[in-house]
Amino acid sequence: MSTSSQFQPLVIPRDSDGFVKSFTLSNYNCPTASTARAFFQEYGFVVIANVYTPEQCNDTISDIWNVIESFVGKPVQNNEQLWNQKLWTRTGIIEEGIIGGGSLWTRQILLNRQTPALHTAFASVLGTENILVNQDRYGMFRPSKEHPERSTMTNLHLDMNPWLYIDQEDNSEQLKVLGELNYDSDDDWITENNEPGCSKVGELHVQGLVNLADNLEEDGGFWLVPGFHKYLTQWADDHRHL
Repeated sequence: MSTSSQFQPLVIPRDSDGFVKSFTLSNYNCPTASTARAFFQEYGFVVIANVYTPEQCNDTISDIWNVIESFVGKPVQNNEQLWNQKLWTRTGIIEEGIIGGGSLWTRQILLNRQTPALHTAFASVLGTENILVNQDRYGMFRPSKEHPERSTMTNLHLDMNPWLYIDQEDNSEQLKVLGELNYDSDDDWITENNEPGCSKVGELHVQGLVNLADNLEEDGGFWLVPGFHKYLTQWADDHRHL
């Protein structure tokens, strides 16, 4: 029997407004943090609310546009006619909505990265305040309902090799790759992100993204399959032909 016939995505708890249930954390050891961690362990993801203030969100949105305009070489924020494919190819990986080819290092990104509430969110999921983080980039999706050429690709994006993850006996390959990084290129931070080690070691590596505005299902963008983390090993074993 195939994995697809066995696996059924979990039904996600929602709030009264229809959004996925979220958690607001006061600190790493608060009772809600334990509840959020249990949610993560069950569903494979968790939504932490109010990590950034409205002011931080607005400042970050402004910074995203500053980065985009630095890439395209002209002001485009208030002129949607300039959000065309020719200009947008300069912004990064447009088929995935990624801004920047490598990691970005703006002042706002560095301030965001040091936000105590962001640390609390990751610490609560990981179960420790001693965490090591990498440096990534922005995501930006242009409205595509009336412009289908702007649509991003539909793909399974794991940021890792699942077959190496389940087959390797130890982290020697991960340590080899990381040991060869010189960090003389922004791409090295992306390579670092894609090396989670192997399942047999039992380390927990997580990724997070920060939504700067309410995200509805019909908006598209990021997809996930609730509960799939418990079936990843079986799925990878069943799909070695990919």
